[in-house]
Amino acid sequence: MATKEELEKFYRENRIRQALSVAPTVFDDPANAPTIFGSSLPVNQVARNLQVYGDRLKPAYNPTFRDKTQRNLTSAFDYLKSKGIMDKSVREGKSTTKDVATSFSGSEGEMGLLDFTPMGSLFAAQEGQRKVMEAEPNALKRQMGLLSFMRQPLQTYLDRPKLAEGAFDMSAGAVEALGFGYVARPFLKKIKPFADSLIKKLKGETSNVATKQEVGALPKVIANTKLKAPSMAMTDPKVVDEFGFYSEAERQAKMMQQNKGSGAQFQGMLLNKGVKLDEMKALGLDELFKNEKVTKKEIVDTIDLNKFQLIEKKRSGDPINNPNALGFGAEQFTDMTKPDGTAFSSADEVRIAMDTGEYTRPKIEYDDGTFNGFDVTLDGTVDTHVATGYKIVSLVTRNNNKDEVFLTFKPDAKTDDWRNSIEAKQYVGDINDEIDTQGFYGIGGQTSEAKTENLTIDDFDTILQEYAPYSFDEAGIRLRAAAEGNLGLKASDYTKFESNTQKGGENYKEFVLSLPPFDKTKGYQDKVDIRFTTHFPEYNPVFHIRTKDRVTTDGKKVLYVEELQSDFGQQGRERGFKLKGDDLEKAKANLLVAEDNLMKLKDIQVKLTPTEVENLFKLKNPNKVMIDPNDENILTTVNSLTPESNAEIVNPYKAPPEYAYATIEEVAKLRQYENYKALHKLGDISDEFFNQLDLSQMGRTRDEIKEQIVGMFYGERLDRGAVTYPYSALAQSGRVDITRNEADNIINKYYKAKNQAQGEDAPIPDAPFVKDTEKWTGLAIKRLLQMAEKGDYDHIAFSPGQVQFDRWREDGLIKYYDEIIPNVARDVTKKMKDKSANINTTGFVDIKIPKDNLDTSGIDVNNQKTFAINITPKMKDIVRGGMPLFSTVGGMVGLGALGSMPSTQDGGT
Repeated sequence: MATKEELEKFYRENRIRQALSVAPTVFDDPANAPTIFGSSLPVNQVARNLQVYGDRLKPAYNPTFRDKTQRNLTSAFDYLKSKGIMDKSVREGKSTTKDVATSFSGSEGEMGLLDFTPMGSLFAAQEGQRKVMEAEPNALKRQMGLLSFMRQPLQTYLDRPKLAEGAFDMSAGAVEALGFGYVARPFLKKIKPFADSLIKKLKGETSNVATKQEVGALPKVIANTKLKAPSMAMTDPKVVDEFGFYSEAERQAKMMQQNKGSGAQFQGMLLNKGVKLDEMKALGLDELFKNEKVTKKEIVDTIDLNKFQLIEKKRSGDPINNPNALGFGAEQFTDMTKPDGTAFSSADEVRIAMDTGEYTRPKIEYDDGTFNGFDVTLDGTVDTHVATGYKIVSLVTRNNNKDEVFLTFKPDAKTDDWRNSIEAKQYVGDINDEIDTQGFYGIGGQTSEAKTENLTIDDFDTILQEYAPYSFDEAGIRLRAAAEGNLGLKASDYTKFESNTQKGGENYKEFVLSLPPFDKTKGYQDKVDIRFTTHFPEYNPVFHIRTKDRVTTDGKKVLYVEELQSDFGQQGRERGFKLKGDDLEKAKANLLVAEDNLMKLKDIQVKLTPTEVENLFKLKNPNKVMIDPNDENILTTVNSLTPESNAEIVNPYKAPPEYAYATIEEVAKLRQYENYKALHKLGDISDEFFNQLDLSQMGRTRDEIKEQIVGMFYGERLDRGAVTYPYSALAQSGRVDITRNEADNIINKYYKAKNQAQGEDAPIPDAPFVKDTEKWTGLAIKRLLQMAEKGDYDHIAFSPGQVQFDRWREDGLIKYYDEIIPNVARDVTKKMKDKSANINTTGFVDIKIPKDNLDTSGIDVNNQKTFAINITPKMKDIVRGGMPLFSTVGGMVGLGALGSMPSTQDGGT
């Protein structure tokens, strides 16, 4: 192929005129064109060679300007990639630097971004000449100037407007998808108006423009369009719902101007525009994008089919004026009963009894209690709700830690047996539900229908660990839920839990934001949708918010968050979400890591089973005889002893400390010893070998120990309580180098990972937001911003973690309120800062909180330093424009949208 320099030489030598003398039979053959115009010989000599010898010139391919440009760009992008500053898709190998270069330079048959710049004229001239020569050599007689060659390839696009329109979209879309939007955008602002205007002209839609033949060279056209204002300002297509949310995926999809492409390309474009993968999954786009060919219409239709709007239930008003509202705060309970043990029926009766002294204070003691893996005695006091007769038993363990736990009872239930508690009935109900849904037992060792009267001490341990509330407030909430159900009380529009707030404040409200039914065609369904009636009756609750109005010490109005919680998320974390696909694979990988971490527990001592006590005794005392006082044949054993017998009485159910505990690694070895016993009994192991066994000889590899530890957890041989008991000199050896909190953390992560790896067997359905604490918290904060904007608040403040811990006795609440909420709030609002006002979006404010009692100085309020979001004028403007449901505020402008597009998102996150 001829280069630019050779073409110019050709014209100088007037080879067109020479060519007119060439025999038509040679000239008309398209296959001869490269030889005629690629040879430096005179035209007539080349023609003679072709005629006589059939000697065609077959030179090596000569790169075009476009090829050279692509090669140079590729080299430049290779350099950028080596510095680690290329787009993630290129750095991870999903795309190549050549792909990026081609997006700019274009390729044969496909226009690139540079085709719409003055460089495109050079590309067009050279490639046009080549195509004309290859396709129609006789056209040389009609093409007598460089400008004619320049017009030909452009004319190919201009004669086919649809082709031109697609070329603009494809080149720009490829560049955007690879992360070069910051480069492409200045060009696009100029190119798109030009392209649309040019296509309209060719379609004859305007009357004051020149005909196609009068359209000049591309540089001239671009130069003219630079002087014109954009004529196609695009309206932002976002649709904001009643709560101020919109779908960023829908917004960006509608603004895309590329109509066809691969699913991977469209997914990359949306991700590049700030659309979150979670939103794509929620809308079913992740499945659509697995297809090789996808259209914009399919994307928009999929979003329309699957998009959802959150549902909000608001409760407000004075519960005292609501006959169905029951207060279950501490002040509504009494620890007194009538002398005969029956409950008082009114507050007046309680006051009279206190005046006369005619009352008793009942006590409860559960001698067979187990807590945190150890046998303990649980002492309890009984508090009765005066209005309904429901009871709360407050239990304290008789050990050096004095842990407190609560059980709740219906009015007619006898509190002297823990099996009558609401928690025990809930535990049994969960067992039976699992048997019904999965066909096998899952909780507590039950293989047939469970009944409370058959529960054992092991079940009691599980109930205390996983079902019993750990604060009086939570116990009161549980009783209220039970009372509403059993007494036929309606879940009214009035607030329920104002007593579970800090003192003071006003305008108390409760909000529950829920997902729509999982099956829109059938509405909410039990065992399909999910709800947690202990707190609120709504289905699929993403989170609930409880707020009051308060004021700062300088008089600013505060929307004060008394509580922010996701029952859905909490239950899913504890019991497991129904994960599938990539999510399930990630969960399984996390489980393997969590199992490896269990090895850090191998030196922690646990209580041994009776069989393990016997085995440990044998290993430590190979020449001794152990006498079990519980053995039915104990007399036979004693009578068989001789004066030389070395015997010791050891009760395996209440063994002395030296036989009652062993490290987890030693327990794994004891299980191996069981295998040796079986082999010895079968005769596969000699007496000599078996009798000399001790713990030190039964070495186990790391993988074997890990397998045993995991097996103990899966078989419920070990549980959280078994290894998190407060360490003491009695129970723990000096080798322990891990704290109780560290052990708790390892075990909790293991249980969480184990639950999340259940797949379809998990009890909690998968749903948007709820799997990730930061995500549902971010959604809640955006909703609070909308409330604050409408309510004209100066701040949104969040109750401190210590306040939450004191109320609910859950350690994790301190981290959530003091770390997670502030971090998420900063992230959501980080681009809302009003620089002109020099106000940070978050900080700390002092809020007036009334004290329970006057202190010695007579001051009745406490100035509580509280984390808060500062509601600035700019923040209000952004919130009024709508907030994206999934992504952060202020999503990127869609592909093809002009810089002059009106937006309320400036400065948004």
